[in-house]
Amino acid sequence: MWPSAERPHWGAFVKSQVDSLVAAGVQTTLYEIEGWRGSAAYLKAVHRLPRLARSCGADLVHAHYGLSGVAAMGVKLPLVVSFCGDDLLGRPGPDGGLTLKSRALARLSARAAYRADGVIVKSEEMRRVIARVPDVQVIPNGVDLSRFRRQPRQAARAALGWPPAGQVLLFPANPEEPRKNFALAQAVERRLRQRGMDVRLETMYGKPQSLIVQAMNAADVLLLPSFHEGSPNAVKEAMACDLPVVAAPVGDVEERLRDCWPSAVAERTEEAFCEATARVLGAGRRSNGRALIQKDLSLEAVAKRIIEVYEKALARRRAALCAA
Repeated sequence: MWPSAERPHWGAFVKSQVDSLVAAGVQTTLYEIEGWRGSAAYLKAVHRLPRLARSCGADLVHAHYGLSGVAAMGVKLPLVVSFCGDDLLGRPGPDGGLTLKSRALARLSARAAYRADGVIVKSEEMRRVIARVPDVQVIPNGVDLSRFRRQPRQAARAALGWPPAGQVLLFPANPEEPRKNFALAQAVERRLRQRGMDVRLETMYGKPQSLIVQAMNAADVLLLPSFHEGSPNAVKEAMACDLPVVAAPVGDVEERLRDCWPSAVAERTEEAFCEATARVLGAGRRSNGRALIQKDLSLEAVAKRIIEVYEKALARRRAALCAA
């Protein structure tokens, strides 16, 4: 996952993490596995990664996503794998059940977790899936607080070409992705309109982060009715912009929103989600989310924790070599 001109949203959080590690003094060499083009990219990586690791004099390999970890298992260096969510939790199909493909991916990802010298997951839910793997670190992705920050609402709406009036429900994901449950967001919009509320649903997907920041400042509430998540970046980014959030109880959402007001965690039903959204909109104010995010989820704070994982992985490998 790595952003490009064609896919500016794709893995933007990985790039932010790499940039923060470089700023902290870590030298990096990037190898992008373009798995979205096809499974052959992972097979190619199996052969290329060991050669690249040797040629750049790497001390350690850090793979992002379960299949990337599988592709890096043959590298004879300490391996750290960051799991992102559906690589361990699976991905639901249209019927709500996990697809066979995602179940197979989860099994492969678990193999990479057992091989790794360091494992990072985004939530306690993910850690429980690989509970038998020792020393798994729960480290959510950090937030670029210099980018995701509060801006005047009307100015943001004008920049996006959105009408100035009404309350905006923001859906920050691909409406075609079943896991994101767009139908529930649509139901909330419909029910609130039936109550006479002036609301409209806007989506924001596949856009540069600059537009996502504007949308989060132009909206009145972010809706996240997903079936599965790890540690959803959209929730943390919305909090950094002081945008209230209504989310289903997935990943680490309950922990993130525990002290955030106005915001809510709601059961994944039309009635519950609609009532929670109405309460949050009724508060008529921005949230205190940024103050909560600043405590431990800045890019700098997360980079420090990842470097500690690197140091442990290197030490663990050295100890194993000495014992041999």
